[in-house]
Order: sequence, then structure tokens, then C-alpha cells
Amino acid sequence: MEKLEQYYKGDDSWNKYSSIFGEDWTDSDFQKELLVLVNNQIDLAKVIYYHNTENSINWLNSKVPALNYLTPLECLKDIELTKRLKVCLMRIK
Repeated sequence: MEKLEQYYKGDDSWNKYSSIFGEDWTDSDFQKELLVLVNNQIDLAKVIYYHNTENSINWLNSKVPALNYLTPLECLKDIELTKRLKVCLMRIK
């Protein structure tokens, strides 16, 4: 199976992408909890929240087919798998 991390275009690409999110970021208690779960990576938290809103925490704990059935939280434990997660997020429409 193909691994999405091979399509990671680098941090500059991710930073440009993630910079467009956050208008709905109000720093609510839910969003603060989400931020803690993603190791205080605000860029990831904002993108995940944009795509999943109030389902974000459930999504973080779900096995995602595009991540080879890893959970997003599992991906955050490894640099290469974090790239896989970022590519996955950038491909969501």
C-alpha cells in the first residue's frame, strides 16, 4: 500500500496550507482539549478542527483508512507518520 508521507511537500507547504485555517478558532474549552491532544501543535489543531469540528476528538481516536488504519494520535508519535497525517489532512475536501 502506498504511504502518504511520500507525498509530503515539506514544512513550507504545510505552513502555507495550515495558515488559512483558524477563523473558527475561539479557544473554547473543547478546542483547548484538542490542542493538548495534538501536543500543542496549533497548526494541526486548527486544521483538524476545521475538517471535523466537534467530532475532532473522536476522529483523533478513530482508525483512518487513509492512514493505513492508524489513528491520527498514533501518527503523532512519529515524525514520518505525522507527515502522513498532514498529507491526509491536506487531501480532505
